[in-house]
Amino acid sequence: MGSTTFPMHRIHRVAAASFAIWSLVSLAVHLASLALWRGYSKTLRPTERRQWCNKIACGLHAAVLAYNQAWNLFDPVLNADPLHGVTDGHFYWGSVLLGYLAYDTAYSLLFFSLRSGAVMLAHHLVGIAGCAIGVYCNKLALFGMAIEVFFESCNPLLHLLGCMRIAGRAHGPTYAAVSKIFIAQFFLFRVLISNLCFLKLLGIVLRLQQQPWWAWAGVAVFGLLNLLNAFWLVKLVHMTREKPQQRQQQQLCSNGGSTAKAPLPQAAAGTKCAGQAAAPRHPVALTAYGGSRPAKTD
Repeated sequence: MGSTTFPMHRIHRVAAASFAIWSLVSLAVHLASLALWRGYSKTLRPTERRQWCNKIACGLHAAVLAYNQAWNLFDPVLNADPLHGVTDGHFYWGSVLLGYLAYDTAYSLLFFSLRSGAVMLAHHLVGIAGCAIGVYCNKLALFGMAIEVFFESCNPLLHLLGCMRIAGRAHGPTYAAVSKIFIAQFFLFRVLISNLCFLKLLGIVLRLQQQPWWAWAGVAVFGLLNLLNAFWLVKLVHMTREKPQQRQQQQLCSNGGSTAKAPLPQAAAGTKCAGQAAAPRHPVALTAYGGSRPAKTD
């Protein structure tokens, strides 16, 4: 729908520009990595190189969007009418996000397995539906901005961890510290604060004398995103619990197969020591929200 100061053709123009810019950023990262990092072309597999470029573009987008939209959360126009209030800033950054989601969805479908990225694809499609409610229906702008700020602000650390894994730096105190900070931020922003915002939206909708379809559509989008966040949080917690088992197995291998304490069955069954089987040069990196596939994560 847009507005008189931000009409539909401007929304489409900004979204198209966003799509093109993030596509070019991925290409620029690829070319820069070829020129500056010798191991980029010699040691990384094609799938890892595509991940590397995409993760850097996604991390930059998240930082830019979260920073600019954070200021709009305090906009008096939006806070005075959380359901109907709209501003040019809302339209502009909503269009930027729409273009980015279109880019990232196209990138995922083009370069990664649909089966391995089904959950992330569902996340993107729900996000696009939320953008459509905000920029085309002129509704729920404040809650859309809350999703953008608190969800996207977690992604720079997420993609930093992904790049560290691809570069073979997924060990040591730095990686461990960043992982802990990310999990804490994820829980605070994408679980705790996000669900408080969802309950606020639900309370407003339930108090309406007439409850329009778009209000319940917004509740459904927000609820689905929170369910995905809960799913990913369980994955993150599971990953952190696996770490002690992996360290114990490494100790077993380093001692030549014997240790003072018997290894955990899960660890012994899930890994191989040197001499049992040659490990792949590039182990399959854990995805950001769990799993072990050499594929796209957001």
